Amino acid sequence: MDIRNTLAFIAAAGAWKMSTSASASTSTSTSNSSSTNEQQAQCPVTGHKTANGSGCPFSNGLPLPDPGHRCDSSSVEETKIPDVPPLTQKQREIIKSTAPILAEHGVTITTHFYKNMIRAHPELRDVFSESSQKLGHQPRALASAVYAYACNIDDLTPLLPVVDRIAYKHTSLHIVPEQYGIVGKHLIQAIVDILGDAVTPEIGDAWYNGYWNLAKIFINREKEFYTTAVESGGWEGWRQFKVSKKVKESNEITSFYLKPVENLDNKPLPKYHPGQYLAVSLYIPALGHKQARQYSLSDKSNGEYFRISVKREDGVGIPTKENPQVPDHPGWISNLLHAKLHEGSLIDVASPYGDFFYEPSPTNPNAPLVLLSAGVGQTALLSILNSQLDNSNKPITYATVARNEKVHAFGDHIRNVAKEHSNVKYRVFYSSPSTSAVQGKDYDVRGRMDLGQIKDDLHLDDKTAEYYLCGPENFMVGKLEELKSLGVDEKRIHVELFAAGDLPPSAK
Repeated sequence: MDIRNTLAFIAAAGAWKMSTSASASTSTSTSNSSSTNEQQAQCPVTGHKTANGSGCPFSNGLPLPDPGHRCDSSSVEETKIPDVPPLTQKQREIIKSTAPILAEHGVTITTHFYKNMIRAHPELRDVFSESSQKLGHQPRALASAVYAYACNIDDLTPLLPVVDRIAYKHTSLHIVPEQYGIVGKHLIQAIVDILGDAVTPEIGDAWYNGYWNLAKIFINREKEFYTTAVESGGWEGWRQFKVSKKVKESNEITSFYLKPVENLDNKPLPKYHPGQYLAVSLYIPALGHKQARQYSLSDKSNGEYFRISVKREDGVGIPTKENPQVPDHPGWISNLLHAKLHEGSLIDVASPYGDFFYEPSPTNPNAPLVLLSAGVGQTALLSILNSQLDNSNKPITYATVARNEKVHAFGDHIRNVAKEHSNVKYRVFYSSPSTSAVQGKDYDVRGRMDLGQIKDDLHLDDKTAEYYLCGPENFMVGKLEELKSLGVDEKRIHVELFAAGDLPPSAK
């Protein structure tokens, strides 16, 4: 599953606040322009002061914004994690007051930030998605996440699910604490570049502290995730795997079975929670660096292999040496896997991670389970389904929608599961069935998924039933609202959010 938000979200969180605070203080700075010009501006990164400058002593008076404006690399230890005090109430007020300005200047700052940081640290190209950068997804997602951070600065409880989601993404990409220093430096620099003298020392201090207080929350959480992964038989970072089997599931979806290249101790692969994802990384010769993506694990944990099932995007090319341009579509890595990854091919793999998963309640393991998917969103839910088949007392409804039988994956497998397990009900919707598709055999209902058509299979009268949704965003939002209208408590509805910075409804 493609993630567009990584480590930079945290940076942006701190940065954006500074930017907003800065903008909020612009009027004050303007009204006192004569006295301000006589004062020395302070660079929030180094603490150095310079008269009549941008706030950074290394700008040399260049006009702002200036892409060439860089803090001297020797002025700050980029990988140093500073000791910062907790935010004061006054600093919280500064951060909170800047929220309205984020909408105005946020994308400009974060776009500038990404470009300068990656230019200074090209090794980070291995971490950030080229297509998300090109399409502007990351800067826009950062803006939204940072705005939520500013609005919730007094009580971050609504954002805790986002913290875990991002921390899981970071660990899957092997983000390490030292990289937060790189992000912090370049983020603050971007704010200074764009906002100039509006970034007063007071604002700079508030957002410098804000950034590092938030960064340390992530650093500590990610340390916990790394430790848990290793203790459960996994690893930190990347490990080389090979494709042991490649299976075409439909005209669009192909499954890759992955086994470790070296397993001298013959240790089983780590057990993962059904619904979690796997990060994979490939070197792209046409780009000269690696690219990483996350894909849902599409089978239950078995200790022998990992399986990911990847959708090919029609009409999307892949970079070549002759044409190294990255397509304007996030699915090009998926197409590259289809085209270049064969049985015996090697690929780097991280331990499984992710906050979207299902584990039955220990006090009520037989509670009904309803799985609703669209398209390739089946993958995570298929892992959940397969993991629960040993419990014949657990009612399960698995409903999915596809365009037609040519792109519908895993149909035979799930039909056989339903035949062999009387507690499993399988319902299929085809939005555009072909003339050869047979209703009642290939699919049940023509059209988009309408829960009213399968209302009797949704266990609406059982207040212990759990509902899991996975598919395109519009699908998930639509089914979430449908279930709520049918009386399902939102706390029992679980949604797979594809981007790290996506926010739960309560936080928006």
